[in-house]
Amino acid sequence: MNPLVSVMMPCCNSARSLPWALASLVAQTYEDWECIFVDDGSTDDSVAIARSLSDPRIRIFRFEANRGRGAARQFALNQANGKYLCMLDADDWMYPQRIQRQVDVLEREPNLALVSAGMVVIDKHNEICGVRRTPKQNRTTFPPMSQLSMPPVPFAASMLRMEAAKLSRFDPRFRRFEDVDFLLPILMAHPYSLLLQPLYAYAEYGPVNLAAALTGYRYSALMFLKHRKSSSLRSASNCFTIGIKSAIYCVSSGLGASEWLVRRRSRAPLPDEFENYNKARGTIGAQLSRCFG
Repeated sequence: MNPLVSVMMPCCNSARSLPWALASLVAQTYEDWECIFVDDGSTDDSVAIARSLSDPRIRIFRFEANRGRGAARQFALNQANGKYLCMLDADDWMYPQRIQRQVDVLEREPNLALVSAGMVVIDKHNEICGVRRTPKQNRTTFPPMSQLSMPPVPFAASMLRMEAAKLSRFDPRFRRFEDVDFLLPILMAHPYSLLLQPLYAYAEYGPVNLAAALTGYRYSALMFLKHRKSSSLRSASNCFTIGIKSAIYCVSSGLGASEWLVRRRSRAPLPDEFENYNKARGTIGAQLSRCFG
C-alpha cells in the first residue's frame, strides 16, 4: 500500500489562482493523498471553488476571520493523517510528478527528514520568468545545517516526514516567515535532499511593495532572535545583515530599482526547464478544463 501524503493548502482570497492549484493536485501521478484545505477568512469565492471540486480527498476547513498563515498552517498540520507532509499554496501549482518523485526519495532514503525541489517563478499570465533554488553543484543530499541561517531549500516545494514535521510548530504570531521558522529546527537536526529539477510553480507577480518587504525583513529578524539559543552570535550576525538589506531595499525603492532586486533572486530558465514547464502546464491546463469546465 502506498503511504498517505497529507497536502497542506492554506488559502486567503485566492479565487483567481486556486483552480490551478487544485487541478495540479488532482492531476498528480501519485493518487494516495489527502488535502487539508484551510481557508483563512477569505472574502472571495475560494471556499466555493474548493467545494465545487467534490473530491473526497479534499478536507475543507474555514476560519471565519483571518488568523494569519502561521495559525492556518498549524491547524492543517494538526489535522494531517499522512506519513508525509507536502506543501502547496493556493497561489501556486505543482508539476504532475511532484508528489511521486518526492515520495520515492523519502521511501528510498529513510534517514532524510525532508526532500525539496527547485521552483519556477511564474507571472500573472502563468508564464515562466525564472528558476529558483536548484543546487549549484551536482549533489542533492546534505547533512544537517551546521549554523543558524536561512534554510537552503524552498519551503513551498518541500515534503517532510510527518514525525519530523510534528516535532516542530508553526508560530501563530508570525504572519510572515512562519515557514522558515518552522523549517529551521528540522533542518538543523536532520539530513535533507534537494532535487535538481524544478517541480513547483511559484507565483510572484504584482508591484513590489516597500511596506510588505520591510514587514518581511522584520519577521525574519524576529525569527532569528527567537532561535538565538542555538547560536546567539549567528543570530546577532543575521539580524545585522537583515538590517543592511532593509536599508539597501529602502534606497533601491526610492531609486525605482526594487523590482530588479526581486528579479535577481532567480536565474533564467534552461531550454529543458522551459520544455518541462510547458509540458506540465499543458497537463494541468487539461485537468483544469475537466475539473472546472
